[in-house]
Amino acid sequence: MKKILVPTDFSAPAENAAHYAIALAKVLKAEVMLCNAFKVPADAPMAGQVAWPLLDYTDMQSFSTSELDKQIEKLTDPLCENKADVYCPALSYQSALGTVCDVVDVLVKEKQIDLVVMGMAGAGGLVQFILGSNSRAMIERLCYPVLFVPYEASFKKIRKIVFATDLSSDDLKPLKYLINIAASCDATIVVMHITDFETQKNEEDQQVLESFFDKVSAKINYPKVRYEYVWNTNLDNGLAWVAQQKDVDMMGIVHHQHLLIDRIFNGSHTQKLARRTQIPLLVFPPNERLVF
Repeated sequence: MKKILVPTDFSAPAENAAHYAIALAKVLKAEVMLCNAFKVPADAPMAGQVAWPLLDYTDMQSFSTSELDKQIEKLTDPLCENKADVYCPALSYQSALGTVCDVVDVLVKEKQIDLVVMGMAGAGGLVQFILGSNSRAMIERLCYPVLFVPYEASFKKIRKIVFATDLSSDDLKPLKYLINIAASCDATIVVMHITDFETQKNEEDQQVLESFFDKVSAKINYPKVRYEYVWNTNLDNGLAWVAQQKDVDMMGIVHHQHLLIDRIFNGSHTQKLARRTQIPLLVFPPNERLVF
């Protein structure tokens, strides 16, 4: 992994996500780029009905650049370069006119970004990603991994990563990606399948399970991979149980057919989970859109 992108709206959760991204970059030996997407008020919805200040593109860009300068200064560790045994990630930034989704999409392609890191926080009893509906839109159309970092989460040594799978062969590519992260951290990968006992006893389902594990063994050569079942009749409850485990440092999941994002924003169990978990959640797009 070479480059990490952190979209920011200069909020506290966004700054926390940037701190997490930089700490992760030190381990992965990657660069970090911050980005801010801005819109000229005249182009905003209902602009004609609102008394916006007379700000033009130049003013907005200047403000964005000024705030990004402040963020970089705040995030830079002045002692880092004096530590011979510590990798110091290069920090840069980019501001651009447009929606968050559009700006991130362009930068991912132009700058060959490997990972996008965003902050999230719970507010008012509902799950709130710091960039609002843009985050949902981004997941729905993304073709790159996005790591959502809870506001309560601070970076700690990654020792255990859980990958929740439905045993689809499409999950192999994201699993390889996670293993690259795990290898850099010398962490264990737990491939976890949530199922109920009756389903597990079904011979056909057992064959699907064994076939998936055979493919993993054949295509992935990493000694710290293990497999676990979570016995639960409800997927949401199973995911909630996984995220409550104190020894899990990161959780990965593939966003299949709108199911994940609906649970995150609407599903009661995962909604509660996202408000209380301190585990960063790495979301992968469906395999047909995955480009890394």
